[in-house]
Amino acid sequence: MAEACREKLDWATKDNHIDMDIRCGDILDILDTTIEDASFVIMNYTLQFVPVLRRQILLESVFEGLNEGGIFLLSEKVRAECSEVQETCTWIYEDFKQRRNYTRREIARKKEALMNVLIPFTEGELRDSLKAAGFEAVEVIAKWNNFLTIVARKKSPGLKVKAKVVTPTPHLDEMFDVRPVYLSDYLEPKLVSQISLERQSYFRDKGGFGMSQANLKKFDDIARVIQELPKLSTSRLIVNEPVLTMGDPNELTDEQMTTFQKCIKMLKPWKKGPLNLFGTNIDTEWRSDWKWLRLQNALHEIDFENKTVCDLGCGNGYFMYRMLEYKPKLVVGIDPNLHAWLEFNLFQRISGIEKLKFEYIRGDIMSSLPGMFDIVFCLGVLYHTPDPIGMLKDIHLSMKGKSKLIVDCQGIDGEDHVALFPKKRYTNMKGVYFLPTMNTLKNWLQRANFKNIKVIFSEELSTDEQRATEWADVRSLKESLDPNDDSKTIEGYPRAYRFYVLCEK
Repeated sequence: MAEACREKLDWATKDNHIDMDIRCGDILDILDTTIEDASFVIMNYTLQFVPVLRRQILLESVFEGLNEGGIFLLSEKVRAECSEVQETCTWIYEDFKQRRNYTRREIARKKEALMNVLIPFTEGELRDSLKAAGFEAVEVIAKWNNFLTIVARKKSPGLKVKAKVVTPTPHLDEMFDVRPVYLSDYLEPKLVSQISLERQSYFRDKGGFGMSQANLKKFDDIARVIQELPKLSTSRLIVNEPVLTMGDPNELTDEQMTTFQKCIKMLKPWKKGPLNLFGTNIDTEWRSDWKWLRLQNALHEIDFENKTVCDLGCGNGYFMYRMLEYKPKLVVGIDPNLHAWLEFNLFQRISGIEKLKFEYIRGDIMSSLPGMFDIVFCLGVLYHTPDPIGMLKDIHLSMKGKSKLIVDCQGIDGEDHVALFPKKRYTNMKGVYFLPTMNTLKNWLQRANFKNIKVIFSEELSTDEQRATEWADVRSLKESLDPNDDSKTIEGYPRAYRFYVLCEK
């Protein structure tokens, strides 16, 4: 192809003395190519073959390399937002090929070869990605069926920003589910496209928390080891006992068991459990089974069967698996913790349970999931948000009519309508904002339009429930209390209570 291109453009180099550099290389080489001082950039049917998580980086690189007023001409294959329309477009295109003497076999072979290699965006996703890269004028100038050409113009000069050093994370990228197809059963196509872009952006930036390059490499190494394990649908899965058990040791070869043992050690500290994985007992920092036992006192009031459930702040998915006992249709976990996401992916590697989905993203995504859930669990989240009422309103928006919300929130003892607002840390934790009294928690729920509020549990948090273990060598609750007065934290604040409530939309 490169040689044919040189022949076609031979006149330009010989007769007009135009400098040209025509290169033949892998599609990924374009990601390492720096564009500088360009007035016009053309990209024909290329972006669709670039790994989805790298596309935004490439578009931003094109934008930075263009001069003010520069033009980007982008031609791409796109997919329709509506699956029925997409089926029609596919039929039209295949009919077009047949009328040009392609055989059905040739068409089928080409289609199979491009499966999971050519991953098209929708037109809306392309527009949004270009605008997110900085292009202010984005117009479609030609379109036929699933093929279009866009002109994007860089109108104003961009600020010169020092390029970020990006650590490649190929194994994390491979593990990430680029398209949450299941959402199409619940949401309008436009919302699904919007959420897809938000998920990809959050994952690409790894939450935007300024994660160190060393941690990124560590997490990518863990992802690599998880992917070395076989995909199973284990014959041993116990979800209705305190210890979440999955995996029969006989399902792994000796070599695979060695890889598995390496993996679970790399994933320390383990926070939520207890667990038994392939016969190895993992005593986690939290006795999450105690929380679940208390919640079960209220779960008999809720019909889970064939319902759509959200576990907001799901951690590694311990509670999601415990919910399987009640036969939900779908459980969606939401958590911005990459470590927890990796642990969940290990569980899924073992269990192969399709009805459990983990969205690695912030909780404010709830406002983009209108009317999706029959039941929402919000466990250990509210005191970590600077706007708890706003979070509850987002949750309310995500719920169907007369649906149920179960809240677990750390707080402080007392009858006053107040909340503790720690100056910096609380029990050595960053990111703790408001710890309410029970009355204040009820006020928050009422202001977010929840009703029929029922207290399930209210008690001081115990050092038997949260503690350091062999599998979680961390500064836990005991180490975060005043050694001379355990009614106070090391910062001098009142010791935390744990509040569980059940309410209704």
